[in-house]
Amino acid sequence: MPSTTYTRSKGQHRTYTISYDQNEYFIERDGQLKRSFPDAILAGIAPSEAKPELMLRTAIADIEALIGMEE
Repeated sequence: MPSTTYTRSKGQHRTYTISYDQNEYFIERDGQLKRSFPDAILAGIAPSEAKPELMLRTAIADIEALIGMEE
């Protein structure tokens, strides 16, 4: 599973690690899981659309908006 780091542009500018693949992504900070999105189908995203690139963009949007996590 590929992974990358992303630094939030707002707030405290913390850096997160995003692991992502087809249909899923996981966001960690300081070794702690902050958000998991293990199945795109449950969120209404078609498997044909839930490509790794979309999962990475979605994870970055979640970090910027702090969706499902605290800073």
